[in-house]
Amino acid sequence: MSHQRIKPTAKRVRYYFKIANASRVFKQLASWLRRRLRSIQLKLWKKASRLHRWLRQHGYKGKFAHINMTSWSSARSPLASYAMPNSWFDELGLMNLENVATGYVFSNYAK
Repeated sequence: MSHQRIKPTAKRVRYYFKIANASRVFKQLASWLRRRLRSIQLKLWKKASRLHRWLRQHGYKGKFAHINMTSWSSARSPLASYAMPNSWFDELGLMNLENVATGYVFSNYAK
C-alpha cells in the first residue's frame, strides 16, 4: 500500500517543522493523509461488496448506503471511516502526525 512511501516523507516533514508551532497544520495534514489512503483503499477494493464484506467481518451491523468506490468524497463517508479507523493506520505503522510535539525553542535563555 502507499503508506510505505509516505512514512519517510512524513518523518522528514515532522523533523523540519518541529520547531514551528504547527500542531493545527499537522492535524489537518494527518486528516488529509488518512482520507487519501482511505480513498486509495476503496479504489483497490473496486466493488462496494468487498467493502461490505470487510465491514461485516469487523462487526458492522447497520445498513449499507450506496458508496462510489472511485470518488474522493466517499473516503469521508462513515462506512469508510468504520472500515478503516484511525487505529487501523496505527496498526499499519503509519506515523500519526497529530501526536508530533511542536513549538520547540532551541535557546539557552528559553525556559
